[in-house]
Amino acid sequence: MKKKLKFAILYGSTRKKRLGIRLVKYLHDQISKNKYMPYIVDPLQYKLPLLDKRFDDFDKRKVPVSVKNIQKILNKADAFILVSAEYNHMPPPALINLLNYYYKEFDKKPSCVCTYSVGDFAGIRVQSPLRSLMSQLGSPPIKYGMYQPKLSKSFDEKGIPYNSKDAEERFNIFFKELTWYASLFKGKRKN
Repeated sequence: MKKKLKFAILYGSTRKKRLGIRLVKYLHDQISKNKYMPYIVDPLQYKLPLLDKRFDDFDKRKVPVSVKNIQKILNKADAFILVSAEYNHMPPPALINLLNYYYKEFDKKPSCVCTYSVGDFAGIRVQSPLRSLMSQLGSPPIKYGMYQPKLSKSFDEKGIPYNSKDAEERFNIFFKELTWYASLFKGKRKN
């Protein structure tokens, strides 16, 4: 029996009244609907401390629980979906903090960058720095993602799109490619 692919959705916002969680919920539901296993890594839920050393640098008996729990999710994941807003032309600090705790957990697993905004540009300026970072971590980014302008006018609080046909078409474009790479890389990692 073939094992389900696992996708870690790495979310970066810790702001009050954050809107990006709507896109995270939508991605989670779509991945489940496609019969795969999604995991959400939310910095508000895990409350990571500011980075002072990577996971591998900790005495294994003294790793903070949140750091250890995220590491388990990253190890299980076959691919990563970064969900990011754009803060002053850059990714949110909480997302960068989260990514920099780990290294080998990302190795030889594909990634995808999905961005959003309340305005017209869908957070596109953070695409390049996040793609560069994921490449450096050994997690090659695919060429597609889901880019969502005017998020509050596109998804409700539960992550349900107001135009489900449009959202599903855009989801399928990137997810089909990410799944292809995740399957391929998973097979190669086992060799």
